[in-house]
Amino acid sequence: MCGRLVSAQPPAVIAAQFDVDEVVVDTLPPRYNVAPTAVVPAVATTRSGRRLGVMSWGLVPPWADDPLRGPRPANARAETIAEKPLFAEALVRRRSVVPADGFYEWRTSPDGTKQPFYISMTDGSLLALAAVWQRWEGPGSPALVSCAIVTTAANETVRPLHNRMPAVLVGHALGQWLDPSLGDRRSLQSLLRPLPAGALTIAPASRLVNSTANDGPQLLSA
Repeated sequence: MCGRLVSAQPPAVIAAQFDVDEVVVDTLPPRYNVAPTAVVPAVATTRSGRRLGVMSWGLVPPWADDPLRGPRPANARAETIAEKPLFAEALVRRRSVVPADGFYEWRTSPDGTKQPFYISMTDGSLLALAAVWQRWEGPGSPALVSCAIVTTAANETVRPLHNRMPAVLVGHALGQWLDPSLGDRRSLQSLLRPLPAGALTIAPASRLVNSTANDGPQLLSA
């Protein structure tokens, strides 16, 4: 799964790495313990090119009566994303990328405590997390754009901690995922593969991560 992120880079850094044409978010405060329901940066393709904005993490279905009630899945499984009614249309028409410095996973210690680990790109670049998004509109309420991050099977680096990991897009896969002309579901699903083990670095993080009330760069070190 993918349930906690680090998002610490300013819009200019994200825009440069992802070749963004338009930035519609003024500031992005650095956050080191981002959980579902929070706002996350997101890159999507519009008529004017790639746009960097923000989305609420946790997909709100367009048929929901209230965006604050009912299920808001934070993740979509790559293996079934083309078949689930909540995600199938978004896979074809509404794809995005959530840039992240890294993500956390946990290992339960013999004494029952949970030790978090921070996972990031070995080369120091931002992770491009595959996502799908949806726009919710209700009478008398402001529109809400929300997303779910796609997960796939864990690679050799992540597997000792969890059997799932976010689908990270690199190289041509990133461009194809953000290409609105690509609508073949099988082709899109083929992009959602685990990264090679050597592409990721894993290190113990502070147990302060265990509470979403904690934030700050000190969370990255045990």
